[in-house]
Amino acid sequence: MNVQARQTPFASAHIMCHPAQFTGGWLIDEHGREIAITEHMVQQACAALEESCSENAQA
Repeated sequence: MNVQARQTPFASAHIMCHPAQFTGGWLIDEHGREIAITEHMVQQACAALEESCSENAQA
C-alpha cells in the first residue's frame, strides 16, 4: 500500500499543495491516523530542545 493511500484526503491535498513542508516522516496519533511531519514541526521541536538545553546549562 502506498503512503498516499493510507493518509486522509485532506493530508494528501495539503502535502501535494505544499510539498516543501513535508519532511518524509509520519507520526501515528492516538486514533491510529498518520500525520505528516512538517518542517514547522521539526523547527518547533528543535527550538524546544534548544531552550531545554540552555535552561539545564544555567541550573
